[in-house]
Amino acid sequence: MFLKRLMKKKVLFIFVLAAVFLTIGFLGAKFYLLINFLSGNDTVVKVSTNKEYLFLEHGDAGDITFESKVTTNPFCSASCNVKLLNLEDMSVIDADDFSLKPGNPFKKSYRFFLNKFGRGKEFYRFDVECISSGGFLCHSDRELTNRNLLITVEYDLNEAEEENKKIFEEKSRNLAEEINGIENELFTLKDAANKLNNSAIVDYDFEFNLNDKPEKIKMLAMEENYYTKIDPLLELEKEINETRKDLFDLNNTISGDVLIYNSLIDDLLQSEIILRNWTNFNFSLDSVEKIKGYIDEFNTIMKKFDERDYLENKFFFVNGFRDKIENYVFKEDENGTIVDKTIEKTNIQKIEFLNLAPDEVELKFAEIKNKCTVNNVTGLCSDGKNPVVFLHGHSVTKDAPLEYSLEGFTKLQKKLDEDGYVNAGSITLYTEKNVPANVWEVNTPLSIKASYYFDFFEEPENYKIVLTKSENIDTYAVRLKEIFDNVRFRTGKQKIDVIAFSMGGVVMRRHMQLFGGDGFSKVILLGAPNKGISGDVSTLCPIVGGEKRECEDMNANSLFMQKLNRDKIPDNLYNIYGTGCEMSEGKGDGIVLEESAKLETENNFAINGTCRGKFQPLHLDLLKIELYPEVYETIINILE
Repeated sequence: MFLKRLMKKKVLFIFVLAAVFLTIGFLGAKFYLLINFLSGNDTVVKVSTNKEYLFLEHGDAGDITFESKVTTNPFCSASCNVKLLNLEDMSVIDADDFSLKPGNPFKKSYRFFLNKFGRGKEFYRFDVECISSGGFLCHSDRELTNRNLLITVEYDLNEAEEENKKIFEEKSRNLAEEINGIENELFTLKDAANKLNNSAIVDYDFEFNLNDKPEKIKMLAMEENYYTKIDPLLELEKEINETRKDLFDLNNTISGDVLIYNSLIDDLLQSEIILRNWTNFNFSLDSVEKIKGYIDEFNTIMKKFDERDYLENKFFFVNGFRDKIENYVFKEDENGTIVDKTIEKTNIQKIEFLNLAPDEVELKFAEIKNKCTVNNVTGLCSDGKNPVVFLHGHSVTKDAPLEYSLEGFTKLQKKLDEDGYVNAGSITLYTEKNVPANVWEVNTPLSIKASYYFDFFEEPENYKIVLTKSENIDTYAVRLKEIFDNVRFRTGKQKIDVIAFSMGGVVMRRHMQLFGGDGFSKVILLGAPNKGISGDVSTLCPIVGGEKRECEDMNANSLFMQKLNRDKIPDNLYNIYGTGCEMSEGKGDGIVLEESAKLETENNFAINGTCRGKFQPLHLDLLKIELYPEVYETIINILE
């Protein structure tokens, strides 16, 4: 009996003990996950693609696969919405809702077809918007997170279009030369016809309607898609061939009339020579009278020939006279009489055709330029403004993913996207250059999130990328060069606009000290500790953030800060800072004192506000444009 009671108490004891361990384990896990969340490890969504660039010819297609995955604690998931946008008109090609859990990524493939003529680029964007969800053990701020990937589809003429381009250019040049030849021939024939018309009544039809044809060819050649205009060119060729046939008939007619006219002049000139030769000899009286008769007849013919009359009548008068006198034989008589008779001198000129060289061909073909259409606005891809690059600030924790550092710009970037600065996602040292130069060259400005928290080192066969957030600010400033070079490589723009938040502003200033500011148009600092941090903030920085080197450099009394502020502030640097929070050493934004944020420049812009609590300082709220819209208004005014 006693044994039975003892056994029952033992079982109860074990049960209670197990319950206590489970409770402790549960609460411990709960506490660990909460601390993990508070240290910055919120639910993070990552988006990647197997390729971000396609080159297609007209009629081709290419496939791209997107993948989304989540990093979070095991008790959280992410409810996501994905959209594939065509930036040409901002239309949604595809949309989907899905749930993401760690280790269970979402994948989707799309086929891109190219149906456009010419050369240019199409831009698409893969947008993922997620919110974390879960039960009691899921700790998250439940804020929306956004990820964006810009896809470029560059297109060009296909093989058939390239061949058509060559055919059009060759044929149009030949037709232009043909037209020039026809016009020169017409000029020659008109000149001959005018000369002939001064003496003979002739009527020719010169209405060939060539005036518009050279312009039509030029207009077709100046269209960017001229290689698709072969049919209109063939129609023009047909019309020009008909003109050539008509010109051939006209040429035969005028040439025949000129030949007749010139042959009549030859007969008259030869007849004059024969008659004048007779006046040099003595003939019998009968012969002299006969010759005088011929001279009178010749003078009459010349008088008639000088009169403007139909060519047929001129032929009637002249024809046969030369044969008549050439066939008549006179015997010279030394005792005879000299022919004393005046012979009309022939001053008429034969008609000669001008020998004109064909005009030079003056035909220009339109340059087939790269064109882009974004939000229903079409222009040259190279016409866009400077890209805007966002630089994040000090990371809350060393172990927080990179995406968490970039997340603060989401609302600001989204608002800029609405105002025409196309969201191109993010770029880091991890972003490879395995795309063509100017892949992001587009007729609209881009906004790009950038991070200096990546580095790489060379292995025997490749490069290994590592996330490093424990370097000094000089290291970050040097890393920025690689990032900015990549932005310039991708966009084709030599000037960049920068919006740098908090420590990112200090990193940016140091970068300009090291490499110069010529490559930047506008540099906007937001909440930057320009003269360092001090007091409690300086003390807690390495404890909360875990980044000792960064914090040491940002200390107001550090050597780094002395070097940073020894130079003149560049004219293209603009400084936005917050004030209104009571801090132990004065007013500021809860993290940076006003006197430490302000710079010796006219380009200072103060944002007055309040701190909502120890963990919600104005410093972080500067990025929340719904709380402080004047921040965005100041930024857009500077950019524009």
